Amino acid sequence: MTHSTEQPVFRVDVSKEQFVFSAAHFITFAGDICERIHGHNYGVRVSVEGPLDENRYVVDFIALRDAVLAETGSLDHHVLLPDRHAQIRVTKDEKETTATFQDRRWVFPNEDCVHLPVTNTTAEELAEYIGRRVIDQTFDKFGDHLSWIEVAVDENQGQWGVCRLPWKRPSASQ
Repeated sequence: MTHSTEQPVFRVDVSKEQFVFSAAHFITFAGDICERIHGHNYGVRVSVEGPLDENRYVVDFIALRDAVLAETGSLDHHVLLPDRHAQIRVTKDEKETTATFQDRRWVFPNEDCVHLPVTNTTAEELAEYIGRRVIDQTFDKFGDHLSWIEVAVDENQGQWGVCRLPWKRPSASQ
């Protein structure tokens, strides 16, 4: 009988009832089709993988939980707008944000909007955005020993968009 010399792999998953946010959005698809604005009660699950530290855990559950709560809270009860879409133009003045797509136009109070560095406000891109923000918030605390972070965003009770990112120090350009 041979014994494996590989070390065990550990992962922490956090999925809390509080990891929800209600938000409005619209996406485009097939080049020129734009959905009607609508909303979801999104749910979020986050996992990180890495070795056990001196305390014999991967990361502090509470610190990870708090980082996820900060992100879901910042999105809650807002209109989510993409800043990188080729055809959706988002502009704002001192009071209002205007989004246009072809002959459609939406106007919102600035405080009701969150501008996201995404192309389309899909569950997959929201998962990537949240993942990068959680890394930004926790990298200094958790260090560089983690392998990856995975964020799953549920937009309709069982329809998950998932993004796995390598765990690395955030760059200034993100």
